[in-house]
Amino acid sequence: MQKWTFKKTVCYLLYLAIGKHLPDELGPIGRFSYRVRSILSKPLFKKVEGTFGIASKVDFGNGSFLILRDHANIGRGSYLSGEGTITIGRHVMMGHQCMIITQNHKYLEEGYAGKEVKDVLIDDYAWLGHRVIVLPGVIIGKHAIIRAGAVVIKDIPAYAIAVGVPAKVIKDRKKI
Repeated sequence: MQKWTFKKTVCYLLYLAIGKHLPDELGPIGRFSYRVRSILSKPLFKKVEGTFGIASKVDFGNGSFLILRDHANIGRGSYLSGEGTITIGRHVMMGHQCMIITQNHKYLEEGYAGKEVKDVLIDDYAWLGHRVIVLPGVIIGKHAIIRAGAVVIKDIPAYAIAVGVPAKVIKDRKKI
């Protein structure tokens, strides 16, 4: 768990109050907004490798579980949550309102038994369409495409195209 410093607290409050709500417009205003969000959120994350983009209205809690690799992009209105680590690879593109979750209720026949936490990896050059949901413990392989509205409950191999609820592989990009 990362130690919260005064700087992190200030950055977090400024992100919530201002950065999260700046517009995503094209041109100078949009570039300014992305830059402000990057500056305010970077100190909150577990690890950042290079540049990254965060669109408006992204909710990542305190961000201490996020690892962003070079040119990772988080789509508008997305929600990233949990105690497990979420790693977003190089050049990942994410549509609007995606959800990535790392914890779930653990249950037994007798009833509730706490929570289970599993890390999530979205590997390099993967694409997530609008409103994709990624559940705990999932690995999305390199260059995979997850079409809009899919719910990913198990690993998706590299170069696969997956669609549906639950997400199923329908094509291999290498064979197209």
